[in-house]
Amino acid sequence: MKVMIDTNVIISAALFPNGRAAEAFFKAMMPPYEPIVCDYIVDELHRKFREKFPDRLTELEAFLFQALSFVEVVQTPETAVETESKVRDPKDRPILRAALDAHVDLFLTGDKDFLESSITDPRIISVAEFLER
Repeated sequence: MKVMIDTNVIISAALFPNGRAAEAFFKAMMPPYEPIVCDYIVDELHRKFREKFPDRLTELEAFLFQALSFVEVVQTPETAVETESKVRDPKDRPILRAALDAHVDLFLTGDKDFLESSITDPRIISVAEFLER
């Protein structure tokens, strides 16, 4: 089962290794799940850390060095798809596009723009819901 892991889950997992997001992140790394991120998410991680947590960039790099050896990184398609208009924040739309292109089953996120959308494919799931599975 393919699971795309959103930026906010990875940030929380990197900053709070004993938290719920980290627990969900590591669960997504184990069978039957196949963890996926897109190159847009990786770029967004670096950008967010430079903006909000510049003193913790080393932690991000160490986390990514380990995590990305277990996570498939897919390319983000440039061409928009109709479904992405259901996501309020235009900055999040490329992530949905990549999830659709990679044919993921689940999209693990804490982002309300995704969680409150009417998107059903892929299934958008919160950290709490994922941990209850």
